[in-house]
Amino acid sequence: MILPLEDFTPASPISPLVLVGVCAAGKSTLAHGLQVRGIQSRAVAQEHSQVPTLYRRSGNLVVLLVADWGTVHRRRHLAWDPGFYRAEWERIRLARDEAALVIHTDWLNPQQVANRVTEWYDARLGFDNVWRSRPELADAEQARIRAQWQTAR
Repeated sequence: MILPLEDFTPASPISPLVLVGVCAAGKSTLAHGLQVRGIQSRAVAQEHSQVPTLYRRSGNLVVLLVADWGTVHRRRHLAWDPGFYRAEWERIRLARDEAALVIHTDWLNPQQVANRVTEWYDARLGFDNVWRSRPELADAEQARIRAQWQTAR
């Protein structure tokens, strides 16, 4: 059964999520995982993270992905030294201050990270109550409802 969009009124409006973190924290992977769930997001490069107004525009919600030096090195086999990692971490200071959600990705797989963000997103909008009241809605239908709601705003 398809839940008509007009039957659902979210708790509050939400803009696309802004995904921030050091290289190899999982931003691009998460953006893709959220897209298939009907959640708009965009990964922001560290170089842009120092723009003071970037995260305050249009009510964007910042999701900060944290990964320690060892995880970053293991994921990408980067030839960086820890000083470069610290410089990246400092570059995203403004984003850290604006983060609505912080997830440590060191010991999580991409599916687990996407699950945590999706659960938080759904709870923030009240979708979680809809899903509980309509357990017959499959993941694909939930994704369609999220995406349709975002484009209808």
